Amino acid sequence: MKSLRFRVLALVAGFSFVTAVLLATIMFSSVRGYNADMTHAKANDFVDRVLEMHPNLWTAYLARPQDFGARLREFILYAPNTGLYLLDDDGQVLASASDDSPRRIDMGPLMQSLAADPEAPILTEDPERPGRASFVSARPVQHEGAQVGWLYVISRTGDLPDQMPDLLRSYALRTAVTVSLMTLAIGVLLTLSMIAVLTRPLIELTRAVEKVRKADFAEEVVGPTMPGWARDDEIGRLSRAFHESFERLRTETHRVSQTDARRREMVASVSHDLRTPLTALIGQLETIRLKRDALPAHERDELFARALQNALHLQRLTDALAELARLDSPEFRSDPEPIAIGELADDVVQRFAVRAADAGIELTLEYPDGLPLAQVDAALVERALANLIDNALRVTPRRGRVEVRVVPKAQTLRLEVSDTGPGVEPEEQARVFERFYQSSKHRDLRGSAGLGLAIVRRVAELHGGQAGVHSRHGAGATFFIELPQNR
Repeated sequence: MKSLRFRVLALVAGFSFVTAVLLATIMFSSVRGYNADMTHAKANDFVDRVLEMHPNLWTAYLARPQDFGARLREFILYAPNTGLYLLDDDGQVLASASDDSPRRIDMGPLMQSLAADPEAPILTEDPERPGRASFVSARPVQHEGAQVGWLYVISRTGDLPDQMPDLLRSYALRTAVTVSLMTLAIGVLLTLSMIAVLTRPLIELTRAVEKVRKADFAEEVVGPTMPGWARDDEIGRLSRAFHESFERLRTETHRVSQTDARRREMVASVSHDLRTPLTALIGQLETIRLKRDALPAHERDELFARALQNALHLQRLTDALAELARLDSPEFRSDPEPIAIGELADDVVQRFAVRAADAGIELTLEYPDGLPLAQVDAALVERALANLIDNALRVTPRRGRVEVRVVPKAQTLRLEVSDTGPGVEPEEQARVFERFYQSSKHRDLRGSAGLGLAIVRRVAELHGGQAGVHSRHGAGATFFIELPQNR
């Protein structure tokens, strides 16, 4: 009862039924009108033929008025349902073909109808049957060039409201019923065709949507196109809209799943990287507390130095986590301004000069004169470049070299940091910018939890640029940030 198929069928069937009734009524009325026109035309022809065949009709009446009724009965011998009267100008009955004729007939309705439309059928009260109406016709009777009366004809073909013979009435009813049934049948067939054309693709589309819903937007279910995808109509547009929506939901579901997996991985990595230095720090402090007097001074100083190193490592880790959380916040907005990238890079390199010298590493900076200003957030770019230099110094061995370059491109400025360390394996290059990712051989060398490069990539994204790495195994690595010259 609530299905679209049933509603369409009920609507079209009801409309077809009403249409059938209207057509039957129109058909019946048309047959009645046709019968009236034919009856009126026959009556007029009858009167005209009588007057044509008997031009001296009035003279015959004047010769024998008492016997003229019999003469009129001869005229209607083969039409027993016809009344024929000879009237004077005032409507007085002078002679009649019936024995029950009235003395006078009201000529008012006849005169009004003839004045309005001489060809229209005239329906008036039958003078011999009070309360009933019949079709009438009349023609003026001439004598010696003047009108002296009327030849009045009544056609009694049936009783109102039908005014049709039984045979004709039966034909009209049969025709009306046939038209009604055919209209209803056509409506039902039209409904079934409409259901096949309209509801079948909707049913298929509904089943496909239900299948996707039950499968929780699985790729093998969402991937295939929806039924009716290629149709160039409303069904096709609806199918394509469903498909695009499901594809977007599948993508978002996949993204949420990946985000959740990365979150769990991040929590595990944070727990591991916090636990390791924290456990070492606690052990070192416990050793100092328990063996305070028994420890030699140099061992105690070494334990304090290691404890301080682990504390600083925890500080760097928490600072990096806080920084990355700040950059990932939806409310965070960068503050770009025109900056001379060469001078900014020089300031950062000078901060690491002493550390590089103490480690026996050559740290250099190279950039051309006349660099265009870059519309960037100076603090963010400085932090990203510092992270790259810090990582390069960690992995570069003694007597190695770290080079910082500013390279102008067509629409961008590239900050490059190259080192002579062990490099990055090809299979790891796609993941080095992920959070907490570190190759096992670099974990101890870096002395961090793998958040520095994630911050670098986030800074590049905030400026509409990108971060990347080029490396060959054993030949060092070059990390870079590309920043647009004009945002």
